[in-house]
Amino acid sequence: MIQRLLGAAACALLLPAAVIAPALAQQSAGVTVIVNGQTMNFPQPPVEQAGRVFVPLRGIFEQLGASVVYQNGTINATGNGRNVSLHIGSTQATVNGQPETLDSPPFIENATTLVPLRFIAQALGASVNWNNNTSTVAIYSAHGHSASGYRGNAYNAPPEQPMNAGAYVTNREPVGMTRDRDPAISADFARPVRRDSVHVTLDGRDITGAVDVSSDGFQYTPDRPLYPGRHTIRVSGVTQEGASFSTSWDFTV
Repeated sequence: MIQRLLGAAACALLLPAAVIAPALAQQSAGVTVIVNGQTMNFPQPPVEQAGRVFVPLRGIFEQLGASVVYQNGTINATGNGRNVSLHIGSTQATVNGQPETLDSPPFIENATTLVPLRFIAQALGASVNWNNNTSTVAIYSAHGHSASGYRGNAYNAPPEQPMNAGAYVTNREPVGMTRDRDPAISADFARPVRRDSVHVTLDGRDITGAVDVSSDGFQYTPDRPLYPGRHTIRVSGVTQEGASFSTSWDFTV
């Protein structure tokens, strides 16, 4: 009996992180995921791990208008003019060739590959809003794709976006040229926004976690000197009225 237990323990130590990870996960049956007004009915319920919601691989990519290829633990998706690559059990990912770091890696549970919902949606250019009162994740993509095979109950769609979505972001800094290699990057929101919906990237690198965000604007100081040349800031989010926006600007160091 003791030998059997020791043998089982030894086998467990040899299991890859991608297989062990689901042991820490909990099914989030109470979480509702809505994409472009469609309530998602996944083959497997969403799973919560380390405070993040994970959903089945193909359902979310296809609903956001992306094609996906999964081979040997690597997930490559293309859609909406973006390329996203992730790896089972790894927190390292790339978006349009730029490195990104995940809070929690994709993993496999019950033969189903699960990916982090917020990261995937934002990597494909969608806006994500979390309603804590109803445990609902509402995702709005600019293209409003809907995949066959996933049907749900009707849900109120967000208000139509204005033609000039960039009008929501004003007083951008810096603009043009700056000699400062550690410039204070900031902007104001013309209308109050939902703080948890704001997503900011610098040269394609997600810096949202390091950005000081309020309903009226955001500020960020680079953690290391920027290289001389052109840099791009992109910010997206959802106003408190429910209108999503995404815009960018460039500056040169």
